[in-house]
Amino acid sequence: MSHKMAKSAVSGIPTFGEVAAEDDAILEYFVQTDSVSTVVDGNKFLILGRKGSGKTALFRYFNEKQPQGSLSLALNLRGYPWAMHAKRGDPDAATAEQYEASWKYVIVTEFAQMVLSKVTGTSEWTSEVKSLRAFFQKNYGGTNVTLEDILRPSSLELSKTSFEPTILGCKLLSVSLERTGSQSGLSRELNALSDAIYEAASYVSQREQLDKILIHFDELDQGMVDFNEQRQLMLIGLILACRSINQQSIKSAVNVKSIVYLRTDMWERLSFSDKNKITMTNLAEIKWNEQSLKSLLDLRINKYIPGASWIDICDDDLMRGRQPKLTHIIARTFDRPRDVISFMNTLLEVSTPRRSAAGESQQFTNKDVVAARPDYSNYLKAELDDEIKPHWPSWDEALQVISGLGKLSFTKASFEAAYNITRLAKNFSSEEAMEILYDFSVIGTYSVQSGYGGSEWVFRYKVRKAKWDENASTFKLHLGLKEHARVNE
Repeated sequence: MSHKMAKSAVSGIPTFGEVAAEDDAILEYFVQTDSVSTVVDGNKFLILGRKGSGKTALFRYFNEKQPQGSLSLALNLRGYPWAMHAKRGDPDAATAEQYEASWKYVIVTEFAQMVLSKVTGTSEWTSEVKSLRAFFQKNYGGTNVTLEDILRPSSLELSKTSFEPTILGCKLLSVSLERTGSQSGLSRELNALSDAIYEAASYVSQREQLDKILIHFDELDQGMVDFNEQRQLMLIGLILACRSINQQSIKSAVNVKSIVYLRTDMWERLSFSDKNKITMTNLAEIKWNEQSLKSLLDLRINKYIPGASWIDICDDDLMRGRQPKLTHIIARTFDRPRDVISFMNTLLEVSTPRRSAAGESQQFTNKDVVAARPDYSNYLKAELDDEIKPHWPSWDEALQVISGLGKLSFTKASFEAAYNITRLAKNFSSEEAMEILYDFSVIGTYSVQSGYGGSEWVFRYKVRKAKWDENASTFKLHLGLKEHARVNE
């Protein structure tokens, strides 16, 4: 690229995108990677990512683009009636399976509605289509049932014109969704009905030669004040139901797959017997590094300045410590798009007065990057508020303790001494406080590598499996919080 075009590059970019993970820049990036095929093909159905990693952008891609070879139904659980669904659990089932049957019914109902919307020609007169339509008409008044209303009826009525599944040789005439303490067997009855609906929908799907049908669940954390035991059981039930449907589809050669998009920290708090098996076999995690984040920026830059990339909009001077500018910036993020986009938009804003002056460089400089850090640091603190305050409303007071120490790195003993004289110690011990801060990557630990020598700072956002080490003695505040906390290197 010519020097002239490079100098005008920054002024040609109005924005690096929206901070929200649904931003077009992230969506465009996913289109060019194997992220889409990871969801469509194979056995991965649990998509994990930290808040801001781009889960919703991937979800949005399937909703808007409908990639060739698949039909997608994107189910956004923002505003979902969780309290109502909570009443549809089966207390007689094993603890982790109390909500598996209700979610399985939700999935097959959505599958059946999608299949019915594609029916053409003579399929309309098959007994399977007639049964499905009769069932929906009887219980919902038609086949346009919203996600929020699928479990709302107090009971589901069955008949010869719809379905009459049997249990131990006895036909079901109805399935009561509202059970008293003396009534049992909800899971067994609901599973029998779900299987009947699934078989009918599968037949129609194969008859119509439908492409692979993908059913996506996103925004599972929206409106959640407390991630309590009941909500955890409901999410476990959804995950188990998706696995059950997907396994059933593989066995019956039906192209239907259900996918769950979930925050990493929520997955880590769930506990059930098959969790490790799902982690090893069915989990795909959205991860970013400097190379992929640079590719994301290059896409955005190229949108406004064809042919340009990151190296064209910044000068060649290295930051302190012989560090390239982008490496310096990403070190202050949690390796996620929204952080990088926020930093870059702040960089645009703070550099505008300088770049507007006659004769000034139109590329980003080291001084611009340093000038952007305070506002960005406040942004990162606000992001952490959203993540941590539901678990610990006073976490920022613990951050103030670190601020009082005055140094980016500090010892466990110095933190304990300062923390234990605050009111925070009444709710969490200093050990518990540091573990929470570590879990959310507010602080990292200094780790000495055994056997091979060397050492490094370990943050959980970098190494998810790096658990809290109660024997660690030296810690470091995340670089992105340095300016907000007003500490020194």
